[in-house]
Formats: sequence, structure tokens, C-alpha cells
Amino acid sequence: MRKLAFYLIPIVTLVIFVLIMQGACYFISPKTFINAIPNYIGAVENDIKAEQWENAEQDLKLLDAAWEKAIPRIQYHAEMDAIDAIKRNIARLEGSIAAQDRALSLVEISELAEHWDNLKN
Repeated sequence: MRKLAFYLIPIVTLVIFVLIMQGACYFISPKTFINAIPNYIGAVENDIKAEQWENAEQDLKLLDAAWEKAIPRIQYHAEMDAIDAIKRNIARLEGSIAAQDRALSLVEISELAEHWDNLKN
């Protein structure tokens, strides 16, 4: 019995850690509509294309809040550089929306979407 516990405890612990580290699909998938980052990315992009800058600012704030809630879920399997890249994209997107620069805003939102897609892989 003691020998079984000697082997079983480390194996169960390692399995739990592997499940946490490799659970990207579960951790990235939205748990509620509030955390549905791809939906917010699409909403901001649509607002930029329609040049509705006030709506784009509001949707960007919602996107930023959803991103801040998602960070604790994904920090176990994502690299810190990827997380920082998304934070930088959101900050630059905020500036380009404030400047009402359509081209730069579309570039930033596309890069943000690409970073988000890369987190899933």
C-alpha cells in the first residue's frame, strides 16, 4: 500500500499539471459573453470600418476589460511576450481610435486578432 502511494501521488500530480498546462482550448474558450474576446474584436473592427469612433471607444473598453479577465485563465500556457503583445496592441489601438485614424486602427485590430489566434495554437 505504501509503495502504491509512493508512485501514485507523483503521477497524479504530474497529470494534473500537464492538464493545466495543455488545457489551452478550455482556458481560451469564452465562459460567458463578457469574456468573448473574438466578439469584441469583431465589434471594434466593424465600428472602425463604419467610422463610428464613439462606439469603437466603448467597444474597445469592453474588449480591454474582457482581456484583463482572460489573462489569469491563459497565463499558464501562454508566453508572457504574447500577453504583452496583446496589451500593446490594445494601447496602440486606443490611440489610433482617439486620433480617428482608420487605416492605423484597422492595422492594429488585425494584428490584435492575429495575436489572439496565435494563443490558441
